[in-house]
Amino acid sequence: MTLSDTALSLPDLPAGQAGKPAEIRFFLYLKQLVVSGHWQGDDILPSPEELARLAGLPLPTVQVAFNLLAQECWIVRREWGGYQITPKINQPISRASGFSELIRERGFTPNSVWLRRELAEPSREEQWRLDLDEGERVARLERIRLANDIAIGYECSSIPASLLPYPEQVEHSLYDWMQKHQLVIVRASEEVGAETCNPAMAIQCGLTSGQAMLRLTRISYLADGRPVELTHSYFRSDYYHYQVELAG
Repeated sequence: MTLSDTALSLPDLPAGQAGKPAEIRFFLYLKQLVVSGHWQGDDILPSPEELARLAGLPLPTVQVAFNLLAQECWIVRREWGGYQITPKINQPISRASGFSELIRERGFTPNSVWLRRELAEPSREEQWRLDLDEGERVARLERIRLANDIAIGYECSSIPASLLPYPEQVEHSLYDWMQKHQLVIVRASEEVGAETCNPAMAIQCGLTSGQAMLRLTRISYLADGRPVELTHSYFRSDYYHYQVELAG
């Protein structure tokens, strides 16, 4: 959707950055607007010329800011010449958020293409990660994760069947389903690694074989210490990254 002149009116530029070059100040300003959801996923961004007029800045300054945003994969230039934001996720490492929540915060609509929702015999990893007794089964949820219609990655979640006896009940967000059924996650551990997209995943997800992927393995726990979820996620590395803040 194209934004009107009314929607193009910009908030005041932030103060306290007078020492930075103008193009860096404007880049940081636009990045904050993008991250905060000022523009939605189907919006066509104002052109550099329009933003230069609105902000009272030289066009080359605005073009540098756009180039920096594109280099960091916050925006993308479409083949017809306009710019749109990407569904890039900036995940704080201290926050256990679900995919749907993070995507909504960026102004996109989360969606899934379900590959399977089934009860299954657990793998060895599922047995020890979920602390299952002999004979226990798992509910396994496997899907492609989308932001609007853009394939972001692949995800497989395993939950003890005693907690999720009917996997097809999870229609959209697993965490929304858990909240509805009073399964409150109080802590989670997550392992982060790198992997390339294999041919099978590329075909399923519409990605490029050999493309760099971020691999996440999350184990979530209830208040009584029971593991409730084991999730393996594979996300495009250009659209998903972690943010870590260290206190000195």
